[in-house]
Amino acid sequence: MILRDDLTIGKLLRETAARYPERPAIKSRAAELSYRQLDEAVDIAARRLISCGIKKGDHVGTLCETQVAEVVLYYALARIGAVNVMFNTSLKAAELRELLVNSDVSVLLTGSGYRGVNFPDVVLKIKKDCPVLRDVLLMGDGISEDFRHLDSVEPCPEEELAAAEAAVLPSDTAQILFTSGTTSSPKMVMGSHYSRANCGRFQAKDLGAKCEDIFLGALPLFHCFSISVNIMAACSVGACLVLPASRRTSVLLSDIRDFKCTVFSSVPTLFFAIIRRPDFASWDVSSIRTGFIGGSSYSKSQFEEIEKSFGMTLLSSLGQTESTAGTTTSDLTDDLEVRATTLGHMMDYVEGRIADPDTNATLPAGEQGEICVRGYIVMQGYYKDPEATARAIDSEGWLHTGDWGWFGEDGYLRLSGRLKELIIRGGENISPVEIQNAAYEVPSVRTCKAVGVPDPHYGEEICLCVAGQKGSEITENTIRAHLSEVLSEYKQPRYILFFRELPVKNTGKIDNVKLRKEACDRLGIELPEAQA
Repeated sequence: MILRDDLTIGKLLRETAARYPERPAIKSRAAELSYRQLDEAVDIAARRLISCGIKKGDHVGTLCETQVAEVVLYYALARIGAVNVMFNTSLKAAELRELLVNSDVSVLLTGSGYRGVNFPDVVLKIKKDCPVLRDVLLMGDGISEDFRHLDSVEPCPEEELAAAEAAVLPSDTAQILFTSGTTSSPKMVMGSHYSRANCGRFQAKDLGAKCEDIFLGALPLFHCFSISVNIMAACSVGACLVLPASRRTSVLLSDIRDFKCTVFSSVPTLFFAIIRRPDFASWDVSSIRTGFIGGSSYSKSQFEEIEKSFGMTLLSSLGQTESTAGTTTSDLTDDLEVRATTLGHMMDYVEGRIADPDTNATLPAGEQGEICVRGYIVMQGYYKDPEATARAIDSEGWLHTGDWGWFGEDGYLRLSGRLKELIIRGGENISPVEIQNAAYEVPSVRTCKAVGVPDPHYGEEICLCVAGQKGSEITENTIRAHLSEVLSEYKQPRYILFFRELPVKNTGKIDNVKLRKEACDRLGIELPEAQA
């Protein structure tokens, strides 16, 4: 498979609809569209967007929980060359206002709401504080007397759509996605049609996906991981994308069973939540063939537990929003040991190296440093932040990921953790992942995270935060006894704290900043103001 320089997101759908017109493109409990029907629905939505005055380059926000209308609008905005600014549906009003202003959104498309929050009501209250925002349109299930619904707009003539579509280039910005942003405002990552469409093609190849496959869209569609490995990957091969009514584990299991889903990619937290349900064994998940795991760390034993529970071939990977969610992949033919203990090799047409964080020199196999990647997957940059872009992407085009790891002699990547999450105790760089993996070997440990807390003597000390298996008894002595056998003395946690649940972001990742603050509060340790 080769990279396609001529590819846009809209063109990818056009080609797939021509090749597989009657194959199912999207299924949900409420609706089903073939690729022909999806392509037609996208055309109508795109013509309505043009009638609303939306043109190439305009920043159009989408605020909607997973539903068919969201996928249709994703393609429709791409088809006319508008930049889709995709908002997390868990944002508070003040957060949404800030991001709307910072991203220069001129039109916002909104659904009904999420977890009891009425999106149109929230938007109505903050609209006056968003000077660039000229229009708000309802989409999908959105209902409000204050805004018109996109479906009520008269579509423009087909000739106008044809002209708009012809003007879209693969190098154009297709969307802006937001990084997690826990210590400062989220960065706004710009990605091109070229990178997004091609990344989906190659991730479909790595999954061995065919038109007969059925992808479970278990992650929110504003999530970079989900866009590439679900929407784009399924479209590139004419496969079906199942859209669950919610992300409750019972709903996901019902959809796997009833729709016979074959591809299930997710973050570790969601995999664990499913397989540790008391009734998991009663659910039929035998149709699941494969899927990616990514987004946060996991231990070898946890990887093996997920794979065994589903009877699938699970693929390890590394990605981030700045790299279109695609950097490395393991192969379906790799043995379990390789897939469970590495992040795989670099994806096709992607280069990787390990850099010394002080000198930027490339380090040899076996030596740890910052993971850097280069290739078509690298973002166009951070919107309106050239300084941050220059810090992230060097003069030779290498994206400095902020992840810490090393390559083995086999060319497969191993992860130590986030560079900024490394614990520096007495001048020693300590990997949180190494401590966590050792702790996961204690049977009663369900979830854990090692964080650094301030210490007047060593600079930082290690605090291991643990959530135990429900119904099990776990003690500090049990954990310390095991860690003392497998870790060097300087890697032993000074503190071990127990939690009912570790705090997580809505993406399923553990919220490291919040956890560190909670740990310091419980230990009576004051965080420096810049870190609080």
